[in-house]
Amino acid sequence: MITCFTVDELKRWEYKVIALKTKIHVSRSEREKNPEIQNVQKDLNEMGKEGWNLVGVQNVRLETGSLFTVAYLKREKL
Repeated sequence: MITCFTVDELKRWEYKVIALKTKIHVSRSEREKNPEIQNVQKDLNEMGKEGWNLVGVQNVRLETGSLFTVAYLKREKL
């Protein structure tokens, strides 16, 4: 069975790429805490409330040698 959709029935998506602050700072007295990672989780949860879905994460190294992490998100266009 073949299902056909009209253009109006297809979902349309919008995308967002964001840099994540994932540098880990752990002191001897705070081995169980990781504030920067917690902030990333908080930011992603806030975007989730706005309808954004995390679809991928990638580490990117620049020509300068700097390394950072990007997150790829999408949500259905309203």
